[in-house]
Amino acid sequence: MNIKALVNRVLYPKPERVLGIDIRADRIKIAQLDMKKGKKPEVTDYVIMDLPENLRNNTFFENPEAMGNFLGEIINKHGFSTKDCVFTLGGRNAFVRGITMPPMSEEELTQAVLWDSAQYVPYEADTYYVDHAVYGTVDSEGQQPVVLVAAPKNIVDAIVKIAEQVELNILEIVIDVLAMYKLIGDEMQNFILLEFGRTYSLMTIFQKGAPVAQRSIPGGTISFAKIVAEKMNVSIAEAIEILSTENLLNSDAVENKTVHDALIVEAENIVRECRRTTEYYILNRKDASFSNLVMCSNDIVIPGLIAVMNERIDMKAIYFNVLEKIDFDSRFEKKKVEQNAPSLAVAIGAALMGGDEHD
Repeated sequence: MNIKALVNRVLYPKPERVLGIDIRADRIKIAQLDMKKGKKPEVTDYVIMDLPENLRNNTFFENPEAMGNFLGEIINKHGFSTKDCVFTLGGRNAFVRGITMPPMSEEELTQAVLWDSAQYVPYEADTYYVDHAVYGTVDSEGQQPVVLVAAPKNIVDAIVKIAEQVELNILEIVIDVLAMYKLIGDEMQNFILLEFGRTYSLMTIFQKGAPVAQRSIPGGTISFAKIVAEKMNVSIAEAIEILSTENLLNSDAVENKTVHDALIVEAENIVRECRRTTEYYILNRKDASFSNLVMCSNDIVIPGLIAVMNERIDMKAIYFNVLEKIDFDSRFEKKKVEQNAPSLAVAIGAALMGGDEHD
């Protein structure tokens, strides 16, 4: 019996409702998740909103007070019914890497990871927080696999200040790939997670359920939209609407051939970068294995993109559908839910992590 977990359940019961707050380069996404026992988790309220110009491109940490005012306005307007929340750190705001260490006590490991982090983390000394988690089993060389996670102090500290200003209770601050993994479920252990974003995509290699390597890949909604906008002589906003509603990647229409061919090239660029990354990882980790490439979207879903990837990559490509795991309150229009659910995935996964037992 895990006595510590039992005590925590009694003294610190998990909240039934949690806010997942996902701050991106140009938008903020908030999902309130209801986790009543015996039921599928349900999004009872959510918001997706563009950030003001002065808070875009991760500059919110330079002015946490302004970000706090903006977040406070959103929360007051939408009337979220809980103060318990989980914030996410995503993309270039977090560093993840798998390392190996000799087996040792948790206290010794904490000190060893902190000491050795400088040789792995691409941030200046004393400018980041570091954490770790043990996974898998000791290998044939007597080394224990460990996941190292680092995040800049100025960003983490800014999030704490923002939460205090808005009087939110932070349960955790998590990296976005772990929020996604929580949502996907641990039935998948060895796979590649490809988060298709607005301006770039993020590829994370999972081994034995742990994120061990990560890389940003050029290409996202905007790069595809620019092709459509140029070839079809429409605005970027109109191009995004077309991309999300028409399957241009699988169109036989003569008038769409030029845009179709250009979009295929863009999709192949992403496939090529995925292949290069996996080949490099396997070259350095002979025991590496991948069962699937799991694709999710932090923005819109582009019809036909997963099919194109499946045809061009030497593993099974799967599109993760948030709605298979999560319900939305019945008051939300079904079409709107289908449109917004993919973009809310990280926020939902974060809220789901907040509803877990805390060690």
